Amino acid sequence: MSIKELLKGLKPTKEALIKGGSTALVIALCATSSLGVLQVINHMPNATVLADSETSAGTTVAESSVLPSETDESQPSETIEPTESSPASETSETETSGTTTTSQTTTETTIGESEFYLAVYATSTLNVRSGPGTEYDVVKQLNPGDQIDVIAITTNGWYKTYNGNYVSIQHTTDVAPTNTPTPTPRPTSASTTRSTTRATTRATTTTATAVAPTGEAISCRITFYGPQPNGDGTYSTSTATGTTCVQGRTCAADWSVFPAGSTIYIENDPLGGDGYYIVEDRGSAVKGHIIDIYVDDESGWNTTRRNVYAQ
Repeated sequence: MSIKELLKGLKPTKEALIKGGSTALVIALCATSSLGVLQVINHMPNATVLADSETSAGTTVAESSVLPSETDESQPSETIEPTESSPASETSETETSGTTTTSQTTTETTIGESEFYLAVYATSTLNVRSGPGTEYDVVKQLNPGDQIDVIAITTNGWYKTYNGNYVSIQHTTDVAPTNTPTPTPRPTSASTTRSTTRATTRATTTTATAVAPTGEAISCRITFYGPQPNGDGTYSTSTATGTTCVQGRTCAADWSVFPAGSTIYIENDPLGGDGYYIVEDRGSAVKGHIIDIYVDDESGWNTTRRNVYAQ
């Protein structure tokens, strides 16, 4: 066989060329598809390429499908945070609400009080109460013109008195009554009787060291006392001068200011009498310008202040 015939036998036929071209095209398409899948995987968020260009598309997709589940493992911690903070928020709201309620209650019930010193007078029959308001108990009643020693004023319109009770400001005035009686001599018969009484008591031996000037008014604090306990269940009404206490007549004083047995006149008599008293008693707490008036029951009387004249 000649070389020309041999080369002719090796020359591919048209059918072989078509078949070979088809096979090459299929292989090229498969390679192109694999490369496309790898490009998509490489651009996915949180995706990791686990295979190179020679890895098949099926293997890459299978291995990459695990990645989303691994990423999801971090999700529960993000979900728990709001749940854990919820009780704190509720507690904070509850505490804030509680604080607001308490603050409002305090503001509504608190009554301010500040020091305020003044002598005022009742303008009508006046209730003295245990607190600054009409809802408090009535301790006693004052008559028009009665003097009230004020030591404090409240924000709701009440005066606090010297002994801790309260009167309404709107029923008082700081202008002294104009109908206050002036001191007048006692009738002769009464003066003689009192002089005789003083002569029979120990008061005649007492020497005053600082007698109040006659005719001059001295502002004095007026207090009240009653029968004194003896310690055995009984009570004594005997005075330091040896007399028996009588309401409306007997009073205790500092004998260095108002001598024992002397007659004094208390302006605008707190007991509603004529204002004349005899200094028949004394006490350890009665010092200086203090007059302690005897009453049968001191619980119904309040400390006040009056002008006192020595007779």
